[in-house]
Amino acid sequence: MRGKRMIIRWLLAMVTGLMVVGTGLLAQQSTPRVVHITAERFSFTPSEIRVEPGEEIELRIHSEDTAHGFRLIGTTVAGIVPKRGKGELSITFRPANAGRYTFECSRMCGAGHDFMRGVLIVRPPADRTPHAPTASQR
Repeated sequence: MRGKRMIIRWLLAMVTGLMVVGTGLLAQQSTPRVVHITAERFSFTPSEIRVEPGEEIELRIHSEDTAHGFRLIGTTVAGIVPKRGKGELSITFRPANAGRYTFECSRMCGAGHDFMRGVLIVRPPADRTPHAPTASQR
């Protein structure tokens, strides 16, 4: 009887521990990577962002001057960046395919507006094919 109680207590402790670890893993997986971007006449900083396919990212864009637009060309990702001191634009998304995606200011902000661009680079998955052994490994 005492042995059964010990086993039950051990099993309960294991299940509780797995639940805590599992909850932590879910929280880590559901938290997007945050990328802070500054919009200022006539540039985005950083102007190049690298991500993995399927990686959830949150772009937090704030302005150092006037209101700007933000558009990721070829997608539905778009919004208005409020002028300095009035908040930020937050966009969360998960790029599915590898490639280069240009982003740009979509609100006329002055003479250099057409040059206000950047690029989101979604890297292709790493080559996971096994490599042939070298002569020294044979």
